[in-house]
Amino acid sequence: MNSFELNYFSISGFNHIYNEGEKHIKVLPYLSIVQATEGSYEIALENNKLELVEEGGFFIAPAGVKQTIIHHVNNATGKMSARWLFVDVSVSRRHKIDHLYKFPLSITGELKRKLNDLFNGLFTVQSDLKKYAYCYDILDFVTANAMPISQKTNPSIHKAFTYLMTHYNTNITIKTLAQIANMSESNFYTAFKKQYACSPISYLNHYRLSLAANILLNDDKHINEIAYSVGINDPLYFSKLFKKIFGLSPRDYKQTYTTLD
Repeated sequence: MNSFELNYFSISGFNHIYNEGEKHIKVLPYLSIVQATEGSYEIALENNKLELVEEGGFFIAPAGVKQTIIHHVNNATGKMSARWLFVDVSVSRRHKIDHLYKFPLSITGELKRKLNDLFNGLFTVQSDLKKYAYCYDILDFVTANAMPISQKTNPSIHKAFTYLMTHYNTNITIKTLAQIANMSESNFYTAFKKQYACSPISYLNHYRLSLAANILLNDDKHINEIAYSVGINDPLYFSKLFKKIFGLSPRDYKQTYTTLD
């Protein structure tokens, strides 16, 4: 029997803002379970087609996968609200949960109502122990509605990918990653893009900026300090890249997406 270990969780969100049509492209190190409580989302993973997640619905995005998200406000209120749970879970202390289950991209209908009840509990209780209990209940719910998978990956590419995910705040080059994979730079570039649907450096930048966006919403660190912490040592380049990916400057992003208490 598999044992599930919750290594990390974080809950947050934003309330009643105008962000119609804003497009975010991100890569997160966590399994993301996100609910549009007011308004709706369009969501695509990797280079797949966008799928609509209606008001009250949820989407689930695995860790390490590129998310393309478009925000839509509620037509009546002209605003949008959302809340989310980020989790890092190990299975039998050997695998990440995202590697063993293919989760449905969206949760709708009766399942949406059940997951909404669990989210209401998670966002309401004050006890940390009870929050952990709700996280496990939510994980039990989503895995019960997921398909077990046998992931087939190139071991050499996966080794380089793991290095990228754990050393993102260092100076990473194609040459370094290719050496880790024991491949030529051109062969590594082609194989990585085939596996993850974007170039290694593009993936790295999206990963770094996604982490930075999460820090902006949950910490009072200076923008320059956040840039350094995710491996971008030029604050001006960081701000330019952030705006390119999220459509807002880091400062405007922080002011717009006020986190939930």
